[in-house]
Amino acid sequence: MDNLPSRQIGENDNEDLDAPKIERSILREHMPDRRTGYTQKARVGGHKIYLRTGEYVDGRLGEIFIDMHKEGAAFRSLMNNFAIAISIGLQYGVPLDEFVDAFTFTRFEPAGLVQGNDVIKNATSIIDYVFRELAVSYLGRDDLAHIPPAHDPQEQFRSTDIAAISRGFMRSNDPLTVQTPASAASVELIPDSNPERAANTPQLSIAERRTEAHQKGYLGEACPECGNFTLVRNGTCLRCDACGSTTGCS
Repeated sequence: MDNLPSRQIGENDNEDLDAPKIERSILREHMPDRRTGYTQKARVGGHKIYLRTGEYVDGRLGEIFIDMHKEGAAFRSLMNNFAIAISIGLQYGVPLDEFVDAFTFTRFEPAGLVQGNDVIKNATSIIDYVFRELAVSYLGRDDLAHIPPAHDPQEQFRSTDIAAISRGFMRSNDPLTVQTPASAASVELIPDSNPERAANTPQLSIAERRTEAHQKGYLGEACPECGNFTLVRNGTCLRCDACGSTTGCS
């Protein structure tokens, strides 16, 4: 120990002490207990995925949830924890466009055609699809969409005065419209007034719904969770293709 060379304190040490310190904000902006958002259901390469978002009062994206259907426990857990990591980053101030630039065009399976999304028709991976959808809905990145979304011409729909409406959902081509008079503080949802489209939506009886389910290959029984007639045999139990619930076994 005595033979080790001693370290002399020189000018370099003073330079390190005098170096300017960079202050960074480490405060986390927690989400409100009750918040808006939307759920987007789609299929990527034949794999069903549910993307759910949570927004701050001013419409900024603050969290995401990714649920996969009929996937293994390891892959589903990986996607859930990935969504948690992204949500924490957003709440600590990481811009959404940084995530978009980092994760779009990532390539791995499942990938391929996208069904159920009105503007995104192809994705190179699940992650690519998720951040394309978020970029189009929250950043206006129409360059990442395969079909340009039909934006509402009235920009006040995206203002912070309408806290009850999801900012991301408003880019959707949904038949519901929003009326926001300048002097009114309430938001009124008006159903689709197209008589032709309303006439083409018949109300089926339970017997007709069972017959239709049989024709599509289902068992014809209603799911106890969601009520859809989309039950299929899953071993000794039944599984619902709509919500993924089972009749008691996995």
